Amino acid sequence: MIRFDIESARTFWVAEAESEKEEKKRLHADFLLYQDEKGKFADFHCLRHTFITNLGKAKVSLKTAQSLARHSDIKLTLGIYTHVDQEEQVQAIHSLPSLEPEDEMEKE
Repeated sequence: MIRFDIESARTFWVAEAESEKEEKKRLHADFLLYQDEKGKFADFHCLRHTFITNLGKAKVSLKTAQSLARHSDIKLTLGIYTHVDQEEQVQAIHSLPSLEPEDEMEKE
């Protein structure tokens, strides 16, 4: 069902191009394809991963995320369905306090 909806939306998106050049550009884009050029799929299962990951990014409580995912075990919600990207990891590291003593920092 989702695959059909995506294909239908893509057909309309391409048809809405205002020029022949824009139409060709849209036909070669991977926007609204079931599988993009990176091999990622847009299906129900992927939507669940995205939804649950975005709950985490929105700082929704773990219990609420588990409930919305309808998981019986929080390990499934966190271990399988919640993803952290590299940028989030970098931000987390940068948010840590300095380990240098304060008087050492003042000298610099």
